[in-house]
Amino acid sequence: MNAPTFTIFIPTYNRAYCLDRALQSVADSRWQDLEVVLIDDGSTDGTKALVQRWQAEQRFPLRYFYQENQGKAAAHNRAVREARGFFFLTLDSDDSLLPDALEQIFAHWEALPPEQRPQFAGIGGLLLEEDGTISGTPYARDVIDSDYLAIRTFGRVHGDKREALRTEVLRKFPYPQFPGETYVRPDLILRRLAHHYKTRFINVPLVIGRREPDGISHNRRCVRLRNPRGLHLAFLEEITLHDAYTDRAQLRRLHARYVRFALHSGIGLFRQYQEVKHHGLWLAACPAGLGGWLGDQVRRWLRLCRKKP
Repeated sequence: MNAPTFTIFIPTYNRAYCLDRALQSVADSRWQDLEVVLIDDGSTDGTKALVQRWQAEQRFPLRYFYQENQGKAAAHNRAVREARGFFFLTLDSDDSLLPDALEQIFAHWEALPPEQRPQFAGIGGLLLEEDGTISGTPYARDVIDSDYLAIRTFGRVHGDKREALRTEVLRKFPYPQFPGETYVRPDLILRRLAHHYKTRFINVPLVIGRREPDGISHNRRCVRLRNPRGLHLAFLEEITLHDAYTDRAQLRRLHARYVRFALHSGIGLFRQYQEVKHHGLWLAACPAGLGGWLGDQVRRWLRLCRKKP
């Protein structure tokens, strides 16, 4: 089987009610040199039967993999291992791929001089909210060659975006996994690879994003409390690996979040002191971090995060 240009990764967990829409958007894409790798993260709602119906129609290559519930990061790692495409693009199960998105990505990649392409992880574009507005801010210019950390900090870009990255690059940056936890900060690997690769950012909408009530966006606080080690690692890297991209006020706030989730992870103050490199900022942030941790303990006592989303 010839390798396709794109692997579209769809992670899903009990999303049979909206998965048809995501798959239909792939079928409607004007670029069909693709495959879909769908990772079912332990669904119990008839997702497999829905996927089998799509496979029977053979509208595009659709590869289905089931795993016990481990979270999106584990599903992403599995999909990257299985992917055959040159580019890897994530399409959440409640999202829709725009019809010309893959054409636009490929055209902008081809516009890069061939000798420069090894320096680039891929192409980053915009995400539209359900009402058609751009999530956050657009890029300052229609085409910018930068990296994920610089574009977010110095380019003052914020909001959800979507990237199509080279599969061979992503294989170098798997998500870390922690036993008993199912959530890792989604941009953790984007921040890591920013130290090694550029991305071409384009003011082109690629995906319509939606936020269903059963998703992480609507349950963020409780999800974080159940997955402290992943958050501890993310904030540790923010204040040690990526600190050059952060001003002092924000760096202090990040230290407070680091303290909060380090405590949730069972990491005491002595070890924290050994992990951090800005000891004065860490010390100044300790009261806020301790306060955040205590507030979380109260929420647990009140059982505000009893139900798993």
